[in-house]
Amino acid sequence: MQYATLRLSKETDPTDYFDIKYKLIDNDFTRKWIGCVLEAQQRQYNISEPWALYNINNNLDDEFVRNKLNDLMEKVDREQVLFGFKLENINDQDKLNKIHSIFEQHHGKLDQWKDNPIFQNKTPEFRKNLSEINQFVHACESGQGSPKIRIVWFDLPKVHKFTNSDYKLFTNRRKFGSLYHLYSDVGKNIESLATDNDDHHHDVVPNIHFSADCVAYFCSDDDDAVKKLENKIKDYVSTHGEYLETQGYPADDIRLTTGRIEIARLENIDESVIMEKIRDYNYIQSFNLT
Repeated sequence: MQYATLRLSKETDPTDYFDIKYKLIDNDFTRKWIGCVLEAQQRQYNISEPWALYNINNNLDDEFVRNKLNDLMEKVDREQVLFGFKLENINDQDKLNKIHSIFEQHHGKLDQWKDNPIFQNKTPEFRKNLSEINQFVHACESGQGSPKIRIVWFDLPKVHKFTNSDYKLFTNRRKFGSLYHLYSDVGKNIESLATDNDDHHHDVVPNIHFSADCVAYFCSDDDDAVKKLENKIKDYVSTHGEYLETQGYPADDIRLTTGRIEIARLENIDESVIMEKIRDYNYIQSFNLT
Protein backbone atom coordinates (compact mmCIF):
# COMPACT_ATOMS: atom_id res chain seq x y z
CA MET A 1 0.00 0.00 0.00
CA GLN A 2 1.45 3.36 -1.09
CA TYR A 3 -1.51 5.71 -1.38
CA ALA A 4 -4.73 6.68 0.39
CA THR A 5 -7.55 8.27 -1.60
CA LEU A 6 -10.24 10.32 0.10
CA ARG A 7 -13.26 10.78 -2.16
CA LEU A 8 -15.55 13.72 -1.41
CA SER A 9 -18.90 14.13 -3.09
CA LYS A 10 -22.21 15.90 -2.81
CA GLU A 11 -24.52 13.97 -0.53
CA THR A 12 -27.36 14.16 -3.02
CA ASP A 13 -25.21 13.43 -6.09
CA PRO A 14 -22.49 10.76 -5.73
CA THR A 15 -21.50 11.23 -9.38
CA ASP A 16 -20.18 14.71 -8.57
CA TYR A 17 -16.98 13.95 -6.65
CA PHE A 18 -13.41 15.03 -6.02
CA ASP A 19 -10.52 12.75 -5.04
CA ILE A 20 -7.71 13.74 -2.68
CA LYS A 21 -4.74 11.41 -3.04
CA TYR A 22 -2.18 11.03 -0.24
CA LYS A 23 1.23 9.37 -0.32
CA LEU A 24 1.57 7.09 2.71
CA ILE A 25 4.61 7.51 4.96
CA ASP A 26 6.52 4.26 5.21
CA ASN A 27 7.07 3.29 8.85
CA ASP A 28 5.96 0.60 11.29
CA PHE A 29 3.06 2.63 12.66
CA THR A 30 1.61 3.40 9.24
CA ARG A 31 1.69 -0.29 8.42
CA LYS A 32 -0.25 -1.07 11.61
CA TRP A 33 -2.75 1.68 10.80
CA ILE A 34 -3.20 0.26 7.29
CA GLY A 35 -4.15 -3.06 8.90
CA CYS A 36 -6.89 -1.28 10.89
CA VAL A 37 -8.33 0.39 7.78
CA LEU A 38 -8.36 -2.91 5.89
CA GLU A 39 -10.08 -4.59 8.83
CA ALA A 40 -12.81 -1.93 8.89
CA GLN A 41 -13.36 -2.39 5.18
CA GLN A 42 -13.29 -6.19 5.31
CA ARG A 43 -15.99 -6.04 8.00
CA GLN A 44 -17.91 -3.70 5.67
CA TYR A 45 -18.20 -0.96 8.26
CA ASN A 46 -19.51 2.32 6.94
CA ILE A 47 -17.71 5.59 7.61
CA SER A 48 -19.45 6.80 10.77
CA GLU A 49 -19.39 10.54 10.10
CA PRO A 50 -19.64 11.09 6.34
CA TRP A 51 -20.60 14.72 7.07
CA ALA A 52 -17.44 15.56 9.07
CA LEU A 53 -15.95 18.35 6.96
CA TYR A 54 -15.12 21.13 9.42
CA ASN A 55 -14.54 24.81 8.56
CA ILE A 56 -14.34 24.04 4.85
CA ASN A 57 -17.72 25.40 3.84
CA ASN A 58 -20.87 26.61 5.60
CA ASN A 59 -22.57 23.23 6.00
CA LEU A 60 -21.51 22.86 9.65
CA ASP A 61 -22.20 26.41 10.76
CA ASP A 62 -22.73 27.38 14.41
CA GLU A 63 -26.51 27.24 14.28
CA PHE A 64 -26.58 23.83 12.62
CA VAL A 65 -24.24 22.11 15.11
CA ARG A 66 -25.92 23.72 18.13
CA ASN A 67 -29.39 22.67 16.95
CA LYS A 68 -28.14 19.18 16.12
CA LEU A 69 -26.55 18.77 19.56
CA ASN A 70 -29.71 19.96 21.32
CA ASP A 71 -31.84 17.63 19.19
CA LEU A 72 -29.64 14.64 20.10
CA MET A 73 -29.77 15.44 23.82
CA GLU A 74 -33.55 15.73 23.62
CA LYS A 75 -33.79 12.33 21.91
CA VAL A 76 -31.62 10.72 24.60
CA ASP A 77 -33.68 12.34 27.37
CA ARG A 78 -36.88 10.90 25.91
CA GLU A 79 -35.63 7.41 26.77
CA GLN A 80 -33.74 8.32 29.94
CA VAL A 81 -33.06 11.80 31.22
CA LEU A 82 -29.30 12.31 31.27
CA PHE A 83 -29.04 15.98 30.32
CA GLY A 84 -32.21 17.96 31.02
CA PHE A 85 -30.87 21.21 29.55
CA LYS A 86 -29.97 22.83 26.23
CA LEU A 87 -26.89 24.50 24.86
CA GLU A 88 -27.69 28.16 24.24
CA ASN A 89 -24.27 29.39 23.13
CA ILE A 90 -21.88 27.35 21.02
CA ASN A 91 -18.95 29.12 22.72
CA ASP A 92 -20.03 28.09 26.25
CA GLN A 93 -17.04 25.83 26.91
CA ASP A 94 -18.11 25.03 30.46
CA LYS A 95 -21.48 23.75 29.22
CA LEU A 96 -19.77 21.77 26.46
CA ASN A 97 -17.45 20.23 29.05
CA LYS A 98 -20.48 19.27 31.14
CA ILE A 99 -22.21 17.64 28.17
CA HIS A 100 -19.05 15.72 27.35
CA SER A 101 -18.68 14.54 30.95
CA ILE A 102 -22.23 13.13 30.89
CA PHE A 103 -21.46 11.26 27.68
CA GLU A 104 -18.18 10.01 29.15
CA GLN A 105 -19.84 8.89 32.39
CA HIS A 106 -22.57 6.83 30.75
CA HIS A 107 -20.82 5.57 27.64
CA GLY A 108 -17.68 4.39 29.43
CA LYS A 109 -14.23 3.90 27.97
CA LEU A 110 -13.95 2.46 24.48
CA ASP A 111 -16.12 -0.68 24.27
CA GLN A 112 -17.28 -0.68 27.91
CA TRP A 113 -20.73 0.41 26.75
CA LYS A 114 -21.40 -3.18 25.58
CA ASP A 115 -21.68 -4.33 29.22
CA ASN A 116 -23.32 -1.17 30.54
CA PRO A 117 -26.84 -1.82 31.90
CA ILE A 118 -27.94 1.65 30.84
CA PHE A 119 -28.14 0.39 27.26
CA GLN A 120 -30.30 -2.61 28.11
CA ASN A 121 -33.96 -2.36 27.09
CA LYS A 122 -33.19 0.74 25.05
CA THR A 123 -33.64 1.32 21.35
CA PRO A 124 -30.51 1.01 19.18
CA GLU A 125 -30.81 4.75 18.55
CA PHE A 126 -30.17 5.51 22.24
CA ARG A 127 -26.52 4.55 22.12
CA LYS A 128 -26.10 6.01 18.62
CA ASN A 129 -27.53 9.34 19.73
CA LEU A 130 -25.34 9.39 22.86
CA SER A 131 -22.27 8.68 20.76
CA GLU A 132 -23.16 11.41 18.28
CA ILE A 133 -23.56 13.88 21.15
CA ASN A 134 -19.85 13.43 21.83
CA GLN A 135 -19.05 14.15 18.20
CA PHE A 136 -21.20 17.26 18.05
CA VAL A 137 -19.59 18.58 21.23
CA HIS A 138 -16.32 18.42 19.31
CA ALA A 139 -18.05 19.95 16.29
CA CYS A 140 -19.03 22.91 18.48
CA GLU A 141 -15.47 23.20 19.77
CA SER A 142 -14.17 23.08 16.19
CA GLY A 143 -16.45 25.87 15.03
CA GLN A 144 -13.71 28.50 15.16
CA GLY A 145 -10.94 26.03 14.43
CA SER A 146 -8.93 24.95 11.45
CA PRO A 147 -10.18 23.25 8.27
CA LYS A 148 -10.14 19.48 8.64
CA ILE A 149 -11.88 16.28 7.56
CA ARG A 150 -12.39 13.41 10.02
CA ILE A 151 -12.59 9.83 8.71
CA VAL A 152 -13.84 7.45 11.42
CA TRP A 153 -15.21 3.94 11.86
CA PHE A 154 -16.74 3.81 15.34
CA ASP A 155 -17.80 0.16 15.02
CA LEU A 156 -14.21 -1.05 14.74
CA PRO A 157 -13.05 -2.36 18.16
CA LYS A 158 -10.33 -0.22 19.74
CA VAL A 159 -7.85 -2.88 20.78
CA HIS A 160 -4.48 -1.70 19.43
CA LYS A 161 -2.11 0.24 21.70
CA PHE A 162 0.76 2.55 20.84
CA THR A 163 4.26 1.22 21.48
CA ASN A 164 7.23 3.21 22.76
CA SER A 165 8.54 3.49 19.20
CA ASP A 166 5.16 4.83 18.05
CA TYR A 167 5.25 7.62 20.64
CA LYS A 168 8.54 8.84 19.18
CA LEU A 169 6.65 9.68 15.97
CA PHE A 170 4.18 12.05 17.69
CA THR A 171 4.26 15.73 16.79
CA ASN A 172 2.33 18.76 18.05
CA ARG A 173 2.75 20.49 14.68
CA ARG A 174 0.14 20.12 11.93
CA LYS A 175 1.10 20.49 8.27
CA PHE A 176 -1.24 21.55 5.50
CA GLY A 177 -2.27 18.54 3.44
CA SER A 178 -1.17 15.87 5.88
CA LEU A 179 -3.17 12.95 7.24
CA TYR A 180 -2.78 12.06 10.94
CA HIS A 181 -4.03 9.38 13.30
CA LEU A 182 -7.03 10.48 15.37
CA TYR A 183 -7.51 10.21 19.14
CA SER A 184 -9.45 6.96 19.62
CA ASP A 185 -9.93 6.73 23.39
CA VAL A 186 -12.94 7.97 25.36
CA GLY A 187 -12.14 10.69 27.86
CA LYS A 188 -9.91 13.74 27.94
CA ASN A 189 -6.32 13.62 26.80
CA ILE A 190 -3.64 15.93 28.17
CA GLU A 191 -3.85 18.56 25.44
CA SER A 192 -7.64 18.83 25.90
CA LEU A 193 -7.31 19.22 29.67
CA ALA A 194 -4.59 21.82 29.23
CA THR A 195 -6.74 23.99 26.95
CA ASP A 196 -10.41 23.37 27.93
CA ASN A 197 -10.39 24.40 31.64
CA ASP A 198 -12.58 21.33 32.20
CA ASP A 199 -13.89 20.98 35.76
CA HIS A 200 -16.37 18.26 34.77
CA HIS A 201 -14.15 15.49 33.38
CA HIS A 202 -14.04 12.04 34.96
CA ASP A 203 -10.78 10.48 33.78
CA VAL A 204 -7.49 11.46 32.27
CA VAL A 205 -7.15 9.30 29.16
CA PRO A 206 -4.01 10.12 27.17
CA ASN A 207 -3.16 8.69 23.78
CA ILE A 208 -3.24 4.95 24.47
CA HIS A 209 -5.21 3.25 21.67
CA PHE A 210 -5.25 3.76 17.93
CA SER A 211 -7.63 2.63 15.26
CA ALA A 212 -8.31 3.24 11.58
CA ASP A 213 -9.66 6.68 12.51
CA CYS A 214 -7.72 9.57 10.99
CA VAL A 215 -7.97 13.28 10.24
CA ALA A 216 -6.89 15.37 7.26
CA TYR A 217 -5.74 18.90 8.17
CA PHE A 218 -5.72 21.86 5.81
CA CYS A 219 -3.69 24.20 8.00
CA SER A 220 -0.13 24.61 9.22
CA ASP A 221 1.06 25.50 12.72
CA ASP A 222 3.80 28.07 13.04
CA ASP A 223 6.56 27.92 15.64
CA ASP A 224 4.81 30.31 18.02
CA ALA A 225 1.55 28.32 18.01
CA VAL A 226 3.36 25.05 18.69
CA LYS A 227 5.46 26.58 21.46
CA LYS A 228 2.37 28.14 23.09
CA LEU A 229 0.54 24.81 23.09
CA GLU A 230 3.53 22.88 24.41
CA ASN A 231 4.02 25.42 27.21
CA LYS A 232 0.36 25.04 28.20
CA ILE A 233 0.74 21.27 28.28
CA LYS A 234 3.97 21.50 30.26
CA ASP A 235 2.32 23.84 32.79
CA TYR A 236 -0.69 21.53 33.14
CA VAL A 237 1.46 18.45 33.78
CA SER A 238 3.59 20.37 36.26
CA THR A 239 0.59 21.81 38.12
CA HIS A 240 -1.39 18.55 38.16
CA GLY A 241 1.50 16.14 38.63
CA GLU A 242 0.14 14.57 41.83
CA TYR A 243 -3.30 14.10 40.31
CA LEU A 244 -1.87 12.49 37.17
CA GLU A 245 0.19 10.12 39.29
CA THR A 246 -2.92 9.02 41.21
CA GLN A 247 -4.42 8.17 37.81
CA GLY A 248 -1.42 5.98 36.99
CA TYR A 249 0.58 8.45 34.93
CA PRO A 250 3.80 9.76 36.48
CA ALA A 251 5.16 12.91 34.86
CA ASP A 252 7.75 11.02 32.81
CA ASP A 253 5.25 8.42 31.52
CA ILE A 254 5.65 8.14 27.76
CA ARG A 255 1.88 7.70 27.43
CA LEU A 256 1.53 11.40 28.26
CA THR A 257 3.05 12.16 24.86
CA THR A 258 0.82 14.65 23.07
CA GLY A 259 -0.04 15.41 19.47
CA ARG A 260 -0.53 12.99 16.61
CA ILE A 261 1.36 10.77 14.17
CA GLU A 262 1.60 11.85 10.53
CA ILE A 263 0.43 8.99 8.30
CA ALA A 264 0.43 10.48 4.80
CA ARG A 265 0.80 13.76 2.92
CA LEU A 266 -0.30 15.41 -0.29
CA GLU A 267 2.27 15.81 -3.02
CA ASN A 268 2.66 18.75 -5.40
CA ILE A 269 -0.60 20.47 -4.47
CA ASP A 270 -1.42 24.16 -4.44
CA GLU A 271 -3.13 25.10 -1.16
CA SER A 272 -5.52 27.65 -2.64
CA VAL A 273 -6.53 25.30 -5.44
CA ILE A 274 -7.47 22.38 -3.18
CA MET A 275 -9.39 24.63 -0.76
CA GLU A 276 -11.35 26.03 -3.70
CA LYS A 277 -12.11 22.49 -4.90
CA ILE A 278 -13.20 20.87 -1.65
CA ARG A 279 -15.52 23.67 -0.47
CA ASP A 280 -18.08 22.51 -3.05
CA TYR A 281 -18.52 19.13 -1.32
CA ASN A 282 -20.24 18.05 1.89
CA TYR A 283 -19.93 14.27 2.04
CA ILE A 284 -17.20 11.65 2.50
CA GLN A 285 -18.10 9.06 -0.10
CA SER A 286 -15.17 6.69 0.41
CA PHE A 287 -11.65 6.18 1.70
CA ASN A 288 -9.45 3.61 -0.03
CA LEU A 289 -5.88 2.34 0.09
CA THR A 290 -3.90 1.28 -2.99
